[in-house]
Amino acid sequence: MESLSNEEMVQSKTVLEVIAVAAEFCRFIDKIDNQEQTEVFGFLQKILTALYLKGSLLSAIEVDDEEANERFVTEEEYETLRYQLSRYFDSKDYFTAVDFVSGNTESMPVSLSELLCDIYLDLKDFLILYSKESLAAKENAVANCYYYFQTNWGLKLTMVLPYIHYILSQQVVQNDEY
Repeated sequence: MESLSNEEMVQSKTVLEVIAVAAEFCRFIDKIDNQEQTEVFGFLQKILTALYLKGSLLSAIEVDDEEANERFVTEEEYETLRYQLSRYFDSKDYFTAVDFVSGNTESMPVSLSELLCDIYLDLKDFLILYSKESLAAKENAVANCYYYFQTNWGLKLTMVLPYIHYILSQQVVQNDEY
């Protein structure tokens, strides 16, 4: 099988699909206050599932110039968004889960707003870095996206999805929609 050049890899269909889904997720999170909670949970169920699928299809890429690597979302922006999401989700913000990211196999309280912010942070940084003109920036963006999917946001998606599924299933039961 013929291997792709870095330029071909960063412009591959797989990468472009991750960009499309990540951009849709980030735009939605940026405007979440304008949505009804029921619609938000329905959208999150679909977009996070798509993000997981697309992220799992990424391949590792060799970076030629690590100097082009950057992070963009500031701690202040992160905290502002986390606070906004926490207020938005209110009583639905906390749930119990196993946090495999930290290596803890005991069930513990976790914050939906924090998990979504962590996912947002990695994806927003990926999108901004990828939007730079240089091949080196794009290589670093794709390499980071792959790495953080494997070590951070992919795992966090798997923590969030069962909780969202539970919330949506409770709405079906309460509305006798079966």
